[in-house]
Amino acid sequence: MASPTATAMVAEANGQVGFKEGPNNNTKFGAWYGLNYEPWCAMYLSWCAHQIGADDVVGKFAYCPSWVNWFKARGQWHGPNEAVRPGDIVFFTWDGGPVADHVGIAREYAAAGESIPTTEGNTSSGASGSQGNGDGVYQRVRPRSVVLGFGRPAYTSAGTSTGSGGTKTTTPTKKYTPPAFPKGLAPNHAKPSARTLQKALKATDWLGENVELADNYGPQTQKAVAGFNAKHGLNDAGKSYDPAIGPKGWALLFTLAYG
Repeated sequence: MASPTATAMVAEANGQVGFKEGPNNNTKFGAWYGLNYEPWCAMYLSWCAHQIGADDVVGKFAYCPSWVNWFKARGQWHGPNEAVRPGDIVFFTWDGGPVADHVGIAREYAAAGESIPTTEGNTSSGASGSQGNGDGVYQRVRPRSVVLGFGRPAYTSAGTSTGSGGTKTTTPTKKYTPPAFPKGLAPNHAKPSARTLQKALKATDWLGENVELADNYGPQTQKAVAGFNAKHGLNDAGKSYDPAIGPKGWALLFTLAYG
């Protein structure tokens, strides 16, 4: 059986957003794991992995430090300020110490040092509640100052599109709607939406992680878009090199990256 995709893992985790625990940490995740009425951030993600058949890829843990050691032993551990991909398992330390206090999953690409969009269980919806023993599943954005590091499971490359390996496809497990195509996005123009485009290109491996995000739709972004367009038959008529992303390409790129 092929390894599950990062897209499927993120979709499963996002599908639990809005879940609320019962009294004394009573959750379906803890009951499934066999350790109910305990802090359940790790058990929630382990449950998500089990739903898509990824137990051996993502891991099955109730204790965050053990999970960290598992990723380290497999050579899949990354430092706190490295670029993060969707599906990475992100561990947090609230006091800056060496022990993981909490865990979540990255739901979007984040450049090196950039705050990480996550989905987390057993946390709170905002800063007013407990961050590591809250009441539900929420989407958060975490600064690097609280990140201990992250594990990158050996997902299959299916579900994404790469610059060298061709198109790789899966059927998304949940319906995804890409963001609206931004006005004024064009080669050699500076718009904040160029950064959004670059993040999606990085998430699909068309743009290298070492390329800095910028408002300028410059040569490296153009080259990445041209490769994506050519691979997917999106070039404008008569063009062999088309560095401009259009609405159709934008929708496809974001669906492959995040859908």
